[in-house]
Amino acid sequence: MLNENAPVEAFQEPKSATGSLLGSLVIVARHRGVHLSVEQLIRDHQLRGGDASVPETLKIAVAAGLRAQATRLRWEDLFNMGTALPAIIMLRNGAAMVLQRTEAKLPGWPPVIVLRDPNSTEEAPLVLDEARFTAVWDGDVILVKRDYRLRDEDRPFGIGWLAGQLLRDKRVVRDLTICAVLLGVLAIAPVMYWRVMVDRVMYYGSMSTFTMIGVAFLVLLVFETIFGHLRRYLVNFVTARVDAKAWTHLFNKMLNLPIDFFERTPTGEIIHDMYEFYRVRSFLTGQLFGTLLDSFVLVIFLPIMFMFSTIMTAFVLALCLLICIWLVVMLPTIRRKVGRAVAAETARGTHLVEAVHGIRAIKSLALDARQRHEWDVHVARVAEARFDEGCTSNWVQTVVHPMQVLMTNGVIAVAVYLALVNHDTMYLGAIFAFMIMTQRVTMPVVQAAQGIVQIDEARTAVNALSKIANAPPEEGRSGRGIRTPFVGRIEFNEVMFRYPGSIAPALDRISFTIPEGSIFGIVGRSGSGKTTVTRLLQALHSNYQGLIKIDGNDLREIDVDHLRSSLGVVLQENFLFRGTIRDTIAATKPDATFEEVVEAARLAGAEEFIERLPAGYETYIQEGSTNLSGGQRQRLAIARALMGNPRILMLDEATSALDADSEAIVNANLMRIAQGRTLIIISHRLSALVAADSICVLERGSVYDIGSHEQLLQRCDIYAGLWHLQHRHLQNRPVPHEVIPLRQDAAQ
Repeated sequence: MLNENAPVEAFQEPKSATGSLLGSLVIVARHRGVHLSVEQLIRDHQLRGGDASVPETLKIAVAAGLRAQATRLRWEDLFNMGTALPAIIMLRNGAAMVLQRTEAKLPGWPPVIVLRDPNSTEEAPLVLDEARFTAVWDGDVILVKRDYRLRDEDRPFGIGWLAGQLLRDKRVVRDLTICAVLLGVLAIAPVMYWRVMVDRVMYYGSMSTFTMIGVAFLVLLVFETIFGHLRRYLVNFVTARVDAKAWTHLFNKMLNLPIDFFERTPTGEIIHDMYEFYRVRSFLTGQLFGTLLDSFVLVIFLPIMFMFSTIMTAFVLALCLLICIWLVVMLPTIRRKVGRAVAAETARGTHLVEAVHGIRAIKSLALDARQRHEWDVHVARVAEARFDEGCTSNWVQTVVHPMQVLMTNGVIAVAVYLALVNHDTMYLGAIFAFMIMTQRVTMPVVQAAQGIVQIDEARTAVNALSKIANAPPEEGRSGRGIRTPFVGRIEFNEVMFRYPGSIAPALDRISFTIPEGSIFGIVGRSGSGKTTVTRLLQALHSNYQGLIKIDGNDLREIDVDHLRSSLGVVLQENFLFRGTIRDTIAATKPDATFEEVVEAARLAGAEEFIERLPAGYETYIQEGSTNLSGGQRQRLAIARALMGNPRILMLDEATSALDADSEAIVNANLMRIAQGRTLIIISHRLSALVAADSICVLERGSVYDIGSHEQLLQRCDIYAGLWHLQHRHLQNRPVPHEVIPLRQDAAQ
């Protein structure tokens, strides 16, 4: 429970300080993937008094593979910590608490922080506003993060993770390094070729030297070609492997995200962010990787250049330094322009995906002109942002270009000047050789200048991908949850839940019990919380208060995959994947026999329309199941849910899209469907609930009444009103208005 009225005095008890710092460290470390215990830390570090000081805590964190830093922050700074949360907050009385998160956008609420007391026996967090929190806190914070090694698989997604994947195979890294070093050595060949040919062969007219140098150059060219081919092959191999590894990693991370993430993030934005990996991959394995490999030339060429001329080499390095300074100066501007362009492209992609998904509504409502106008606006914004970004990049190139020209042509001027001043003429071949080395040495700097926009786009792309890859996964996927077979008994005990951003609770302290093997109906007006009950049972939301049990086990302790595979769920709107009808029905049991598929279809009332199709069970379902009617899709969804033989089956308005004949078939088979399992039926049509053992009436997120159909008709005004309203065509009297109390608000 969020205790927004927590008194300040609760933080001033001296006893709360004992063990709170170590307890807070344990909580934060667990969030970072490091599992510790207070008892273990006290024993391993020989701590007296049951707790540690701040300096001792910092050392303990480092010993546990964490990075910890004590700092001072202001109230405003807490809302900009981002991934630095959770952190440890030091209170004035010496106690420590965990800062779990901040909330600055709750409607009707001031900015608040959410704390957790490690010594509290309750899991309820404490919610405080600025006035109450600053009364007990003077700014001390301990930041804790995981100290990852380069090749750690569980490190957060980012450049470091990708670099670890690139360098994971030591043999490939070794071979690439050897190729890069040998190519760097072989790069000396053109330098020596020019110098010897001009200063020796042409000056002395030696044909034998010409022949020897020519043959040597051809031999070295063959070796350079071979090693160049090997380097490109190894780079392609690493690229393909990282591509497969990263896409697998990103897709797994996306599937493990809680449903809230997908409900608050537009589909187009998610797709755009996922495909940003191509930009990152192209930059890493192309420009960055190539530049790093080419940088081996610096180690070889710089000493040789200093041997040729210290002044000329210093001239080249000074120009490189000026280019680097210019890039650093322009980077914030480019970062801002790139961010604006990427945001515009994301909005354009989101609009495109929404238009494709809603094409039926667009055509049926004649919204073509409106959609076309909105698309033109997005295109114009992208064009404007990209043009603005291009102008900034053009300014970068405008300043870099003359410096780049000076690096090559200015070397000649410096050489001539030195020859005139020192009366020490440098050979022409040496000048040519120095120019070649200058081009090779300055290539990484020039590439960075030319690709500065791509560099920042890659950084922006990594940040976009991190929103998906580093978002907290849904709870219950640790692999250590309960996986015992279900019997089917369900208990709700004082369950309270509100959707993120909502003030009114969707469920307000509801309690009921569903015996195993029974049929349980849930009814209520729109927004009363019916669907929310099924969402909580599927563990789609974990931030509820109260207790939900299945067969006596806390829902939070049950493995999520086991839970969902043991549940059958049919919604009002069901998504069918592309494939044959047989594959669709057998989605939850791919090894099912054809007879099992037919039996599930028969129970769901789908057999009669499937057999009328030309290809029968081999009929291919198109994307979006556009070649099926709404009722046909609904019956296939029911058959798919029955295929896994779930112990608990939930039908959430499952017959709402069925015609009268199909609904009659499903209702006739209802007792067979319910045999051996717990059946939960949510329906606006009360006739579908008559056979239920008990029916729960929800109103404004609360349990209004529970009983059988006959009992509710006698004592529940809401149920009786809905029943008479739906069956008034069979009665000769009008429905009195006072039977159906009107709602002033609704909780989703």
